[in-house]
Amino acid sequence: MAPGRGAACRMPGAAGTCAAAQAALCKAMAGHRLLVLQLGGSADSPWLREERRRRSAEARDLSTGLQRMLLAGLRQASASPEERRELERLWVLFLSALELFLQDLRRAHHLCQLFSVQGGGTTPLSSGLGSRGLPSRKGSRRGGGPAQPPATPHLEEEIEQVRATLVETESRANIPPWTVEATQPAGTGGTAAPAAGAAREGSHAGHCCRVL
Repeated sequence: MAPGRGAACRMPGAAGTCAAAQAALCKAMAGHRLLVLQLGGSADSPWLREERRRRSAEARDLSTGLQRMLLAGLRQASASPEERRELERLWVLFLSALELFLQDLRRAHHLCQLFSVQGGGTTPLSSGLGSRGLPSRKGSRRGGGPAQPPATPHLEEEIEQVRATLVETESRANIPPWTVEATQPAGTGGTAAPAAGAAREGSHAGHCCRVL
């Protein structure tokens, strides 16, 4: 079962809609991460980098939409205590997802600086072996390592956009992440992102969480 899909079925209204949007966001971010992990490897190519940009744009659009839905749900006075608890749980998981997405973008930026794709082909690694009849790699110099390709402006813009969304999200609702705890034992297969900050603390929360 996809993350959040069961919650969307059980919880009507704003919480159910947000849970479904959270599941779509997790799917988009997971697809983006798989592409990032292939940068600099044998599967790297102009197509892969373009697909990564497309997945990143999709995830950023979903993030913006989910943020608006969560804010609207948290501000509605008619929400029941149960629905509000679910919305607060989704808010904390959304913060965690943004943190992980930002980490992936920074990793992609680093890898794209290390490895360049030139002339429509992939040149992920420099083995040091020359190829007769082929031009030398641009930036390669005898006695020194290859020159670093320039930073990718589009990735810098993506990083800044997600960073700004994360900062805004943290400031728009007064929901301390430490007020959320897992409601299932560790190691039972929780599939959602850990609570915000859990990665820094070395702990993880399952996808079933409750507000203290």
